[in-house]
Amino acid sequence: MFRRHWSGLPKDPSFSSDLKSLGYFINEDDEVRSIENPGYYFKFFLNRNARVNARQRFAFDQALEREIHERLEARGLQKVRLPLGARPDEPHVPVLTSAGLGSKSHVVIVVGEPSQDLGVLALRVVNGPGGIDKGSAGQLHWWPEGGRGLRVTASSDVALPSAVYYGRRHVSALNSIPSNENPARHVAHVFDTVVRDMTSPSARISVVAVGESCELMTKFLDDEANWAAWGPRLNCMVLLGNVYPDDGLENPALKQFLAKASHRARAYVVSDLPLGSPLAPPSGNPREGIPNLGCPCYASSEALYTEMILVRDLASVLEYVQQAALAPDFENPPIVVVERPEEPALTDDAWANVPEHELPSISTAASCT
Repeated sequence: MFRRHWSGLPKDPSFSSDLKSLGYFINEDDEVRSIENPGYYFKFFLNRNARVNARQRFAFDQALEREIHERLEARGLQKVRLPLGARPDEPHVPVLTSAGLGSKSHVVIVVGEPSQDLGVLALRVVNGPGGIDKGSAGQLHWWPEGGRGLRVTASSDVALPSAVYYGRRHVSALNSIPSNENPARHVAHVFDTVVRDMTSPSARISVVAVGESCELMTKFLDDEANWAAWGPRLNCMVLLGNVYPDDGLENPALKQFLAKASHRARAYVVSDLPLGSPLAPPSGNPREGIPNLGCPCYASSEALYTEMILVRDLASVLEYVQQAALAPDFENPPIVVVERPEEPALTDDAWANVPEHELPSISTAASCT
């Protein structure tokens, strides 16, 4: 019979949350590159052991987050801990706000994807082509040992007693943040505390939501009490990557705000068409696979990833928000859907006319016995 002590289990991998210690640097193009080979970006598959890779990624993300937050704070943004008044050692989730919000007549609220860290728009840009400034802007899982909040997807990568532990169980009493237990409650808490207490009651509000946060925002405003409080102050709403039909919305005032051309809401979705190409009216467009979103829908020019829409279309989104804020009589222009040209069917005659160098190569396998 064999027995192994707990102390004999392999140690969980540990990495320093410092770019230089991890083997990376920030080049003149603001991109994170390998010190050993500057032609390469971040290398996730460092080891055949998946746990080693996850722990390296966890440390790397923390190093990037520190760099991003230092830059944002240098530009005047400040962290606010929620719930308001929470001490640094108490469970809290930080949000970033501009200084002097109480004196602003127009406030823009960016509700990022719940799967991203605070200040991050798209990690695939932050640690790859594009660089830190271009890819960065809720962390609702409290990590007691680290004294900070983490995004839920990163909570499985914190240090474990050994490398062979399966993981950690979420314990509400330890890992939940009061009034911010999930993304929906976090959105409500931001409006009910930060926006209510830190902005002027007369300030107009514009909302830019990304991905899953589009549904979080529409569901929040679908509540009649929330709409009564925030609807009259809503300047415009931009939904990036919204894929949720409005069938579940019950508040007629919200549905009217979203649908009417004279009101100020629009969606940009993943599409390979040029930026701003009209794709669907509020009732949707089955030919483009777009459901009844409840508001006019436009192409983002981003063909693959929802998280990339704001990175790619930032200038256009901000221009729209600015136009809606400066012009009291601003209206969405009438939407005329652009139909894709139909591709001709490939017949036998058409195939015969394909140049030989464009034909696919065909090979056969021979077996020997």
